[in-house]
Amino acid sequence: MAAYRSRLNANLVFFDGLDGELDWTTQPDGTHPLTELLLADFLVVDVAKPYAEDSYFEIERALLEGREHATCGGRSLNDDVIDTLYTLIVNAGHGPRVSDGVDGTVPASREFPYLAPPNPDPPEPVSVPTAAAG
Repeated sequence: MAAYRSRLNANLVFFDGLDGELDWTTQPDGTHPLTELLLADFLVVDVAKPYAEDSYFEIERALLEGREHATCGGRSLNDDVIDTLYTLIVNAGHGPRVSDGVDGTVPASREFPYLAPPNPDPPEPVSVPTAAAG
């Protein structure tokens, strides 16, 4: 755990600087403010607050910023959570959205069973060569 914590601290500082600014202040011992949050690896949901499509990490961000959260938090099916996470790490959510470049997926339905419609033009299956017996 100590090795993973150390690596996470170093990498979070690196990614924070990708936009040319350091938006997060590390603690005197070098701990990044997101390290323990990410190590805990759980997502908080508050069912007393309203739902929002883009509420991923909203409760956690509010906690870090010392403010009341406004949404239920959690993750919606259509939220691009990787972009949200990258934006949080790189600019603390105070700059432009940071994208992983993966966009344009078919959104999930807003009604149960939340399935996207089938792809009417699916790609051809890729055959995987197998090792010759011998």
